[in-house]
Amino acid sequence: MKDIARDILITGLDQRLLTFKTAKAAAGTPIHGWLRAVRTAIGIKQGDVAKALGVARQSYAQFEEAEKQGSISLNSLRRAAEAMDCELIYFVVPREAVARTYAELAQRHDSEFKHLQASEHSMALEGQAVGDLPPKQKQ
Repeated sequence: MKDIARDILITGLDQRLLTFKTAKAAAGTPIHGWLRAVRTAIGIKQGDVAKALGVARQSYAQFEEAEKQGSISLNSLRRAAEAMDCELIYFVVPREAVARTYAELAQRHDSEFKHLQASEHSMALEGQAVGDLPPKQKQ
């Protein structure tokens, strides 16, 4: 049963992957981070966002700096976005150099599959390979 649920999850993720990759390519991260870029674009001051968050302006300034440094928590990022009438959207995709899909990524992390690949390789050396496994990717 666990494998069926996992397969359904992988299928669902793979169906969304093109959308995720398209969004990733289109988005890019502004040099000073999303919070500052959006705040500046909609024309509000740090103090206004801080007030909506219920924190001091200096605390909100730390949110923007933490985002720029890559150390802001998702919760803080979400709260700051909401204070500007925005929402946080995020996703995690396989690194292109590692796998093209979540299914391929799952195979790379499956110890049983790695054993099958090793067996297939040994059999190929003896001219007895079945040939039904995808080629082993370089790591």
